[in-house]
Amino acid sequence: RCDCVCPQQSQTSSDPTFSLKSLCEGSTRAQAAAIFFSFLVLKKQQALHLHQSVPYKDILATPGPTFYIIYFFK
Repeated sequence: RCDCVCPQQSQTSSDPTFSLKSLCEGSTRAQAAAIFFSFLVLKKQQALHLHQSVPYKDILATPGPTFYIIYFFK
């Protein structure tokens, strides 16, 4: 069973932007792959919006519709 709490916070222009390149700085290849995979999982769960201007450029992530929803599993 899952109960969710939805705080009164909506997407605004002040929402954070996450850069895959900056998050992977100093990481091993395996750690960078895990971070990339996490981006994809969070995109599938609609927690993140992902944007890449052209292939092989940095991937930017911004909060998605479920980013601010907290799930409690029982």
